[in-house]
Amino acid sequence: MATENKNLSHYDKATIPNAKDFRFGIVVSQWNDSITKALEKGAYDTLVEQGVSKDNILTYEVPGSFELIYG
Repeated sequence: MATENKNLSHYDKATIPNAKDFRFGIVVSQWNDSITKALEKGAYDTLVEQGVSKDNILTYEVPGSFELIYG
């Protein structure tokens, strides 16, 4: 894979465009929630750190991975 030897957890936050005026949706599978809840928290926290208002972040839960596209 192209990302096999690249740590995707480290990035330059200065290169991220300002998105404070956008609305975001996070779709999370309830299946394997010990993993998906951590991913949801990471996405949410990153958006807030980048200046996105908490009111502009919507979270939707779906039963499993198959339903993610319907979220």
